[in-house]
Amino acid sequence: MKAVVIHQHGGPEELVYEDIEAPKIGPNDVLINLKAVGLNHFDLDVCGGISGYLSLDMPHILGCEGAGEIAEVGSAVEAFRVGDRVMPFLTTSSGQCRQRICNCALGMDNICLDFDKLGVTRWGTYAEYVKVSQHNVIRMPDELPFVDAAATQVAFATAWELVINKAHVRQGEDVLINAAGSGVGSAAIQVARLAGARIIATAGSDEKLERAREMGADEVINYNKTNDIAQAVMGMTDGRGVDVCIEMVGGKVLQQSLAALCLNGRLSTCGAHAGEKVELDMIEFFRKQITMTSCHFAPKSTNTAVLSLIGQGKLKPVIAKKYHLSEMRAAHDLLASRNFYGKVVLEV
Repeated sequence: MKAVVIHQHGGPEELVYEDIEAPKIGPNDVLINLKAVGLNHFDLDVCGGISGYLSLDMPHILGCEGAGEIAEVGSAVEAFRVGDRVMPFLTTSSGQCRQRICNCALGMDNICLDFDKLGVTRWGTYAEYVKVSQHNVIRMPDELPFVDAAATQVAFATAWELVINKAHVRQGEDVLINAAGSGVGSAAIQVARLAGARIIATAGSDEKLERAREMGADEVINYNKTNDIAQAVMGMTDGRGVDVCIEMVGGKVLQQSLAALCLNGRLSTCGAHAGEKVELDMIEFFRKQITMTSCHFAPKSTNTAVLSLIGQGKLKPVIAKKYHLSEMRAAHDLLASRNFYGKVVLEV
């Protein structure tokens, strides 16, 4: 099969489009013929060997998102057939983890103690084929294009988890969404709008903020033109602050986001590319009775619910640019530049 392979950690120059043997499936596995692949910023981390991703066996295939058709099923697989339109679940769980009260049984299969992560602990989706257990397959709506499906799992399922399942955003609340030009950020705007919230979005360019307004943002902040996001938010909320902040940046941005919250405010986070270590003013934290929550992607149930909403047209993946799998180096260059709005997707 054709695949994009790395033989050592490094930049986009280490991504090699080459022939490699397709995975062999076991009795409980399915082999998915991928039609589209979604890119994510942590793909750059894995490729570069940063943020703890230095212990990979080489050669390695990156990528955690994709969509396609089942090409082969194992002898013990009963729920799926060849030709089914599916997506591989990116945090692959065992279906019965080692925890005393099993996370998988409670519907939290995204934090299974025995999970593998596609593109990290096992070969991922930068290829024509990917192998996953039958426990880790998500059905797609028939009407959903493969390119749109490949752009949903990290962006929309994570956004839904942050906005709805963790922050419990309600109609009429003020919500601050950072990194509104990212895949998760642009999806979070749509999810918060669906919940009936008033949205303040931040991004690093006026072009991205204009797109954020098109997605449903009511107010916008260019963080390259202000030294204090919290102060700007206070000016937009009559000094009250926002009810909720959706935060995926980390570092000083997280600190400013906490300062932008109102009394009893909630912060929901899933990323830290601007800084993994953060100093907190604990006096401010408990004086305001702030609640902080987080998510590690989203369980399969959330993915299924979000795919249904996308199929109904209530949510819409934002595709920044499409490439072919053979153009992965150019796609990684764009990903690293952050000079785009939405998701970068490759057709296989």
